[in-house]
Amino acid sequence: MPQDHSTIWNSCLQTIKDSVDPQSYRTWFEPIKPVKLMSNELTIQVPHRLFYEWLEEHYVEVLKNSVHKALGRNGKLLYQILNRNSNRNRKAAVQKENQSAQQLQSNQKQGLTNEDEEAEQIQNPFVIPGIRRPRIESNLNPRFTFDNFIEGDCNSLARNAAKAVADRPANTAFNPLVIHGPVGLGKTHLLQAIGNHVVERFPRKSVLYVTTDQFTNQIIDSIQKNATSDLLNFYQHVDVLLVDDIQQLYNRTKTQDIFFNLFNILRQNNKAIVLTCDRPIKDLNIEDRLKSRFQWGLTADLSAPALETRMAILNAKAENEEVEIPSEVAEFICFHIQENIRQLEGVLNNLVLHRGVKGQEVVDLELAKAVMHNFVTQINKEVTPEVIQKTVADHYGLEVDKLRSATRVRQVVLARQVSMFLVKQYTKVSLKAIGSLFGGRDHSTVLYSIRTIKDLMETDDDLKQTLEELERQIKIGKGE
Repeated sequence: MPQDHSTIWNSCLQTIKDSVDPQSYRTWFEPIKPVKLMSNELTIQVPHRLFYEWLEEHYVEVLKNSVHKALGRNGKLLYQILNRNSNRNRKAAVQKENQSAQQLQSNQKQGLTNEDEEAEQIQNPFVIPGIRRPRIESNLNPRFTFDNFIEGDCNSLARNAAKAVADRPANTAFNPLVIHGPVGLGKTHLLQAIGNHVVERFPRKSVLYVTTDQFTNQIIDSIQKNATSDLLNFYQHVDVLLVDDIQQLYNRTKTQDIFFNLFNILRQNNKAIVLTCDRPIKDLNIEDRLKSRFQWGLTADLSAPALETRMAILNAKAENEEVEIPSEVAEFICFHIQENIRQLEGVLNNLVLHRGVKGQEVVDLELAKAVMHNFVTQINKEVTPEVIQKTVADHYGLEVDKLRSATRVRQVVLARQVSMFLVKQYTKVSLKAIGSLFGGRDHSTVLYSIRTIKDLMETDDDLKQTLEELERQIKIGKGE
């Protein structure tokens, strides 16, 4: 039975899903549309040329494997750029890029650098003639670098995209890059890491980091001094513009209008633009024309890091401060601080201060618990049967009442037996009392449950891992 282009592409997507992480899949493969299938050639449509370049640079093997699996070893993949009627334009663009590469090689033989070439070829028609190029202070904090940014599944796309911009600011595969996520997950760190990398690698490039509030205040000041054109001229000389917290553009009509015009000028002249915000672009309360511009490039989100990543971040910061934090203390801190990574630095600073005041050489768990009260509202001080029941119920996605009920549903029975096992292990409650906590069961039922879990631990690796995770959470809460 013959297959159409949609069926083949869906088959390719199934293979691709197994080869890339979910975030990359959503960003780079969901927007692709299958166009046609002729013999063994599948044509797909991508949003723009830069999108195609990114796929070719980073996912060519993934795409090739998926096509071969769907169409056989002779299967081929062709690209169609949105709003292009044929592949002639793509071939012309590739030919032009090849010519540019040859020209670059020729220039390099003559002793010209990349920046020399840019200075020769790129002219900005929007810069007012006769105006001297201003000296631009970057406003960067040198301590924010890619080297001290801890990478994990929660931020790998954003970090790699930021590094790509920093490596090729005048020829990035996406412009703008928009990084979004909640407070304290590293947006500003990445933004300034881009700037610091560019300053180090391309010292002749002008880099500017500015918050949206600072930009608005500059506009207000320029209006008062009747010098708006001077402000625009200043910004047109920026090669890499880094703008933090663009959600603050909300309800600032004049700022949005000026930023819209500035954005178009910079992008038209191959200047890199990187923005951050605390939510996806579609949820920003700004003009639609700005949303449309921001969606031209790549959007990468930051999510809350896993426990192991948080511990790596804390340990890296501690090492930088020459402070040794025992693993159980680091785990205790990171278990309770899960969302705002910036708080980890605050906890570390407080630990260093309190350690000095108390004259302690080692950061112990008691000191960590004392400091943590300034950052979180609740720390488990004592393990009780109720705490164990709640921990186990949450793990299995159940209400605590289910553990006390008479239901014989398999998942509930297992969760109940695990709870009894852990209550016996971590408390001094008698078998009879444990039975009472679980719906009035007798001590023989409790004993049977405990023995069942012990036996299963010998053969069921999944259950063993589950118990290890639950015990880890209990130990952290108990503070042992």
